[in-house]
Amino acid sequence: MKKIYRNMLKLSIAKKIIIALVIILSSSANAQLDRSIMPESGPAPEIFFGKPQTFKLDNGLTVMVVENTKLPRASASLSFDNPLIFEGDIAGVSSILAEMVGNGTQSISKEDFIEEIDYMGASLNVTGSGAFAGSLKRYFPRVLELMASAVLEPLFTQEEFDRQKNLIKESLKTGEKDVGTAADRVESFITYGSQHPNGEFISQESLDKASLQDAIDFYNNYSSPSNAYLVIIGDVNYDEIKSKVTNLFGSWSSKDVSASSFPSPTNPDETEIIFVDMPNGVQSVVSIINTVDFNKNNSDYFAALVANRILGGGGAGRLFNNLREDKGWTYGSYSGISENYKTKGTVIAQAQVRNEVTDSAALELLIELDKMKNSFVTDEELNSAKAKYTGNFVLSLENPSTIAGFARNIITQDLPEDYYNSFLENINSVTKEDVQNAAKNYFLTDNTRVFITGKGSEILESIENIEYNGKKLKVRYFDKYANEIERPNYTVDSNISAEDVIDNYLKAIGGKDALSEVTSIEIKATSNIQGTVLEMYSVKNDQNQSLMEMSAMGMTIAKTVFNKYQGFNEVNGQRVPLTEIELEQAIINSALFSELNFDFSIVQLVGTSEVEGEEAYEIKVTDNKSVFYSVDTGLKLKEVESQEVEGNLIVGETYFKEYEEVEGILLPKLINQVSAAIPIPGGITFKATSIKLNVETNESDFN
Repeated sequence: MKKIYRNMLKLSIAKKIIIALVIILSSSANAQLDRSIMPESGPAPEIFFGKPQTFKLDNGLTVMVVENTKLPRASASLSFDNPLIFEGDIAGVSSILAEMVGNGTQSISKEDFIEEIDYMGASLNVTGSGAFAGSLKRYFPRVLELMASAVLEPLFTQEEFDRQKNLIKESLKTGEKDVGTAADRVESFITYGSQHPNGEFISQESLDKASLQDAIDFYNNYSSPSNAYLVIIGDVNYDEIKSKVTNLFGSWSSKDVSASSFPSPTNPDETEIIFVDMPNGVQSVVSIINTVDFNKNNSDYFAALVANRILGGGGAGRLFNNLREDKGWTYGSYSGISENYKTKGTVIAQAQVRNEVTDSAALELLIELDKMKNSFVTDEELNSAKAKYTGNFVLSLENPSTIAGFARNIITQDLPEDYYNSFLENINSVTKEDVQNAAKNYFLTDNTRVFITGKGSEILESIENIEYNGKKLKVRYFDKYANEIERPNYTVDSNISAEDVIDNYLKAIGGKDALSEVTSIEIKATSNIQGTVLEMYSVKNDQNQSLMEMSAMGMTIAKTVFNKYQGFNEVNGQRVPLTEIELEQAIINSALFSELNFDFSIVQLVGTSEVEGEEAYEIKVTDNKSVFYSVDTGLKLKEVESQEVEGNLIVGETYFKEYEEVEGILLPKLINQVSAAIPIPGGITFKATSIKLNVETNESDFN
C-alpha cells in the first residue's frame, strides 16, 4: 500500500482528477447493480497438472514421477489396484493387517522406526492397501528407503497381531449400542448382499477365527508389484529417482492376484422399507439407498455430481434446507453418489431425526429425490453447486496425495490424459437439463430401499403406515446384525402398569419400608482407563443433596455438586453453574431412590425392550430420560438420558450390573457409562470398592 501511495503522489493534478472521476463513475455504476441477482459464472479456471514421467520395473511396478521444484519437499504414494476381496469367515483380517504394517520392519524395531520418522519431521503411513510418505527434500531418499523396507519386509509378530485384534474387538463392543453403526452395517449388507465384499462385516466371531498366519497370507497374496502404482511428486530428479526406486523395489517378487467372483447387487422390484430394531435409540437413522452403475467414464458423470451437490451435498443442499432449516427435524441431512469401477456404486439420501418424525422424514427424502427428477433446478442452485466444486477442487490440489490419486486414476480407470485438466470445464458445462436427466438415471425412487434404524416401540407403527405414490410401502424387519426377523412385539400385558413395574423393582431391592429408612449412600469406586486408575467418590442424602467427584493420580479432575435447588460442575478448578436442564436432572438423580418419588400421572410404561439380551420394561420418566427394568428379576438394568449440547444431541447410557446386598438393600456394584461424550471403547466401567449406607453428612459437604 505504501508503494501505491508514493506513486500516486507523483501524479499530476490532472491525473488525480481523472482517477477521481473514474472512482466516482465506478461507484455510481456499482450503486445501480441489483445485488439480488447472482452474477453469471465466468469461465472455468484452467488447471494444469504436471504430466508424469512413467516407467515400469521388471516385476510390474508402475512408477510415475512428477517433478515440481516450487517447494523443497517430496512425497511418494504407493497403492494397489487389487480386485474387491471377500474375506468370508475371517472378515476383519485386512483391518488387523492395516494396523500392523508400518510399525517397524524385519531389520528395524518398531521404536527405532517411529523415532527416525519423527526425527526427520516426516510422515509415513503404511496400510494393507498401500503407503504414503512425505518429507523435506533432504530427507526424502531415507524416507523412501524406510517406506520400501516397511512394504517389502513388514514386521508381523503375534504380540502385535493380538494387540490390534483386541483393539478392534473393543471398538466393536462400543458399536454394539450405537444406532449409526448398526444402520451402516445393515445398509451395506442388504444393499450388496452377504457374499459381496462390500456387504460383509466384521464380527467378534470372525475376528476370533482370524490368525496371524491369515494376516501374513493376506499380505503375501495381495501385495504384488504387478498391481501396484508408485507416484512420486515434488522436488526430485527423474533420473535419480528412477535409479533409487529400481534399487529399492526391484527385488520385490511379483505374483498373480486372482479375483474372486461375487454376485452383482440388485435393487428391489418396488420400493420397500427395511426396518432395523434398536431398542436404545433416541433418534432414528433414515437412509434411502439404491445401487447404480456409476464411474468416471459415464457420459453423465459430471451432471450426476452436480445433481448430488444440489440435492444434499452440503449445508446449502435441498435436504439440509428442508429437514433442518425449514422443519427442524435434524442437525443435518445429506446425500451422496459413490462411484466404483469394480462393482456398482450407490446413491444415498440420509438424515438422523427425532423418533416422532421418523415417518415424515422418510417421506420428505423420497419427495426431494423425486423433485430432482421431475423439475429443473434453479439457476442459483446450479451456479452455486458449480462454484462449490471449483473451490473444493482447487483446494484439493494442495495435497500431494490428491495429485498422486489423479495420476493413478488415469491409468487404472482408462481415462483421457487431460481428464483432470478439463475437470472444471466439464463441471461448468453442465446444464439444468443435464442435471434432471442424471437424476432420472440415478435417483431410483420407484425401486429403492428405505432403511429405518431406530426404536421400534416408538416408531414402528407410524412407519408401517407410510404411503408413497398412493401405495403403502412393504416393511421387512431385521435385527442389528442384518438377520431378517418377525415383526417385533412391544406389547405389555394390559394388567401391568408403570406403577406395577416400579413396585416390583422396589420389592426386589429391599422394599419401600427399608428404603425409606436410608438417610444417605456413600460409594467409592475405581475404573482403569488405559492403565490410569480413575477414582470416583459419590455421596447423597435424603435432603436432596449430592456430591460426585472424580480424581486421578491424587488430583481432582471433575466435580458435580447439587444442594437442594442449586449446583455446579467443576472442571480443572473452574466452577460452572448447572443449567436449567441439568438442574432438573440433578433433582431426580440426587434422590436416594428416585423411584420412591415417581409421579405416576407423568411416568409412562412405554412397552417391552431388550437390554443386553434380557427382556425389560421401559419406563419413560421425562422427555429426556427412560429407565429399563428386568421383566424376570425386576432389577434396574439401564438408564438412558439425552441432552442437547451446542446444537448436538448427546445420549448417555448407564448400565447397572452385579447387584450386591448392603445392609439388606440390593445395590449395583458395577456401573457402565456409555456416551458419545466419552470417547472410550465400551465407555467407562466403575467397580465399587466400598458402599456404605447412613453415613453422616454435613451441609458444608455440598457447598
